[in-house]
Amino acid sequence: MSRRVTVQTTSSPDQWLQLAVRALARSDRTAAQIERLLEAKGASPPEIRAAIKRLTSLKYLDDAAFAARWIERRLTRMPMGRARLQEELLATGCPEQIVQTTVRAAYRKVSEQDLAQQVATMAGRSSSVQTLGRLARLLSQRGFDEDTIEIVMGPLLREES
Repeated sequence: MSRRVTVQTTSSPDQWLQLAVRALARSDRTAAQIERLLEAKGASPPEIRAAIKRLTSLKYLDDAAFAARWIERRLTRMPMGRARLQEELLATGCPEQIVQTTVRAAYRKVSEQDLAQQVATMAGRSSSVQTLGRLARLLSQRGFDEDTIEIVMGPLLREES
């Protein structure tokens, strides 16, 4: 007896919903990331909208909650300034308004200066001017503004003198 395998040529809403749920089970994602995933897998725009609407109504997809969790994890693993944090969160596809609101809320809870001090402490202290220059560049790369860098570097520069 031979078994015949048929390929499904039409898609079902459940197929796209299941694909999205599996992706969300593996990793926290934004609506934009799910949209890109479904589009890459061949879902039509109405199918994508329906899946995202359903996931949002089920509370599986919530960009504001995603942003808050993402910021908390990111700042714990790698302290950084507001500018870099905002840039990285925008790159996830999170809407700009949510990013701005969530970043503002995060920096009400933690001082950017304290985060910069953590970076300086982790980088280690050295008395060479070259190392202080590297520290200043590292703080800048991590998205800290010039005022914050000056405040953190001030005591180190005075030690150097």
